[in-house]
Formats: sequence, structure tokens, C-alpha cells
Amino acid sequence: MIAQLNSKRSLVNEEQLERAISKYFKGLREEVLDNLEEYWSDYQMLQGHINMIIAPIEESHEQYYNILVKHDKREYQLGVKEAERLIDIINGKHAEKGIRHIFRKVIRSDKPFFATLKWTEEDLLNKTFIASKRTLARITSDINRIITDGYTSGKGINIVAGLLTQRFDQLETWEAKRIARTEIHNSHNQGVMRTYETMNVSYTQWIAADDDRTRESHAEINGEIIPLGGTYSNGLQYPGDTSGPIEEWINCRCSNAPFVIPYGYIAPPDKEQFREEDLIPIK
Repeated sequence: MIAQLNSKRSLVNEEQLERAISKYFKGLREEVLDNLEEYWSDYQMLQGHINMIIAPIEESHEQYYNILVKHDKREYQLGVKEAERLIDIINGKHAEKGIRHIFRKVIRSDKPFFATLKWTEEDLLNKTFIASKRTLARITSDINRIITDGYTSGKGINIVAGLLTQRFDQLETWEAKRIARTEIHNSHNQGVMRTYETMNVSYTQWIAADDDRTRESHAEINGEIIPLGGTYSNGLQYPGDTSGPIEEWINCRCSNAPFVIPYGYIAPPDKEQFREEDLIPIK
């Protein structure tokens, strides 16, 4: 029930972020097109004119960043709750077998966010800042190129305005959805991972999304196990880890579960990644 509730809350959070991002890009479109009308010249366009046209993108970075942070914080906390639930389930199963509880409880805090590690908030905010700067830098480059190519090829302001509108249509629709999904998934899994750290989890296992949209590389590592802080064979420390290859984390929907080595077995000492069938029995 908790898992379903958290899943629904994550979906709602993602949809809300998608709408907020779409609204942001819609406002940005209006400002850029207004500036295009003001600073465009059929006779001489300098880089200074183009910089004036695209200035609203850089000037609105704080606004865009704050949109992401609001939803990232919320999703991080949902990740913490999911990790706590998974740990409670594992502890309960071990208690039923007469084995001591292997994970300690999280020390509760009155703070509404980041009750696990003091440095976690700074880490999340820093990653959000880097992601927002990267996105706006890419958009600035796209808009600059559209205006420059349009002017040098003699397209005229009306055609250039149409091309800019097409680009912003993409940002307001499928790109807003992709950004929201990636941000929410990454923030959620950061919450999961930080909670695992504070609960003394030793190993984690990759759980791939089980449908026809799962990318091949993620389906291949489904069930793969690594020490906490290690790296899966696709280059990520956890699903949605933006420090890894972009083709592996963008639009990712996989999850990361705690793994407990069964009593009477040890992990293979010569493997950075392994599977349950690789466990070594001991006397």
C-alpha cells in the first residue's frame, strides 16, 4: 500500500513539474519573440543583437532552478520513505527467521527534508543547479543557432520566428515531460540511496522496469548486485545517476533495492558486479 501511495505521489509530482516547466518555457517564448521583433535587422545583425534577443534565457535561470528545486525536494523525501519501507520489510523477514535485525533505524529529525545526512540537501541542490545550467545552456545554443542561420541564409524575421516557435513547442511538450521525468526519478533515487547509507545497507540490486519501453542495457543488468557506492556495469551507481553516461540515465524508470546476502553465503571477492547465482556457500 505504501509503495502504491508513493508511486502515485511521484506520478503527481512529475505531472506538476511537467506543467510548471511547460509554463516556464511558454513565458520564455513570448519574451524571446518580443526581443526578436525589437532587435532584428534585415541589414545588419551583430552578435550583440542576438545576445539581446536570447538574454531572457540566462536571466531566468534562477526562476527555472527554483521550479526544479521545489519538486526535487518533495520527491527526495518520497525516496526516503520508500527506502525506509523496503528496509522495514527486510528487517521483518529476518526477524521471522530468528536472525537479528541487520539494518538500524534512521534517526528521526524534526526537519521536513533531509533527515538522514546533513550534507544531502547541499548535494541535491548542487546537482539541480548543474542540471538547470546544462539545460538552459543547450537551449541558448539552439536559439542562437536558429537566429544566426536564419539571418545568414536570408530567411527573414517571419521565418525565423516560426522556427523559434517550433523549437519552443518542443520544449513546452515532450521535452518538458522528459526533463520532469528525469528530475523526479533522479531525486527519488537520491533519497533512496542516502537512506541506504544511513541504514548501513551493504549491497544494492538493480531492478529494471518490466515493460517493452525498458532499454536493452537496463534489461540486461536486471538483478545485478553491487556493494553500496559501487558502480553497475552500465556505469551508474544507481538508476537515474546523472554522473554516469547520459544515454543510461535519461528517461530511466528503474529502481534500486537493498540486497542482503543470505546466511551461509558470501559475495564473490573477485567481482565488482555479481548476481545471486554467483554467491559462494560457506560452512
